[in-house]
Amino acid sequence: MNKIGCSFLEEGINFDYDTVCDCCISHNDGRGLPILIENYHGEPINWDLLFEKKQERIQKQKESTIYDCEGCYHLCEYEYTNEKKLSSFHFSHCRLCNAKCIYCSKEYSKGDLNYNTYPLIKDLIEKGYYKSNGEATFQGGEPTLMQNFDELIHLFIKNGTKVRIHSNGIRYSNTVEQALKDNKGTIVISLDTANANTFKKIKRVDAFKIVCQNIKKYAKANTQNIMIKYIIVPGYNDSIKEIDNFFKLMKKLQITKVVIDMEVKYARKYDNTNISPHIYLLYDYFEAMAQKHNMELSTYSFMLYVLRNRSIEKYSKFNNKLFFMWFFNKHVQKEKNYDYVMY
Repeated sequence: MNKIGCSFLEEGINFDYDTVCDCCISHNDGRGLPILIENYHGEPINWDLLFEKKQERIQKQKESTIYDCEGCYHLCEYEYTNEKKLSSFHFSHCRLCNAKCIYCSKEYSKGDLNYNTYPLIKDLIEKGYYKSNGEATFQGGEPTLMQNFDELIHLFIKNGTKVRIHSNGIRYSNTVEQALKDNKGTIVISLDTANANTFKKIKRVDAFKIVCQNIKKYAKANTQNIMIKYIIVPGYNDSIKEIDNFFKLMKKLQITKVVIDMEVKYARKYDNTNISPHIYLLYDYFEAMAQKHNMELSTYSFMLYVLRNRSIEKYSKFNNKLFFMWFFNKHVQKEKNYDYVMY
């Protein structure tokens, strides 16, 4: 068993805006995204050359963790199979979007905003470099606006790969609905609030009612395969009242799985000595509310980054049950300082 490894290095591919990488993981002060092909905009891929590059990287990784992967939480004990097959697919290249979220870190390039990946995956399958029983993850931009999105989803499902779509929920997809019904896919929708005005401020589009209606329809298809994300954005939705109302809405929409994350610019701006303490409290409270309402909670990358940077002193304080119950009783149960926000 190799002590240093990662399945993405061997079986992963990420189509990004102008590169092809091993993965889509960004971590540890901007590291990650090991590049396989530079200046890429949808051209045919020589798969043999791509796997040669992967093998070179794997050999270096076996000797010592490569720079791009240092500090990545996906590193683990991993036994390489030396197969020339891909099973983990990420699509991060589509910059088309029907929202203008204030936390979006994407900047538009001069290149193609939406190159077509369908022929590439079809070619990969036909040439025998495809491994089923994996997962294809779609993010963006708004992935439902991708070229050949429906055809690509059908292609993956037909060939034994489950799909995961990260969406803003504004555009409803019948293809995604069917994938949910058939238990072949999941969707993660960033709602971030239960308030229409807050939604408009964060997303910079007036579509709160539409998204809630679409969430309800997806949940009706299969409530186990939909997750609703709450991205903490300081100054907009970082209060107990916002989180409390969010969980009330989730119950109303019959949601059983929620996700918490952190606005990326804030997460990376501060180190463990000056992150506002109320961020930790909000996370602890969000976790407690998920337990209270019997909802499954997932914590995504930038919130994990913030939590890993929590100092031992703060960690012991803000995860102490007695301290948390004091906070809960004072600021929530008795409704004192209900909109608790501290900077």
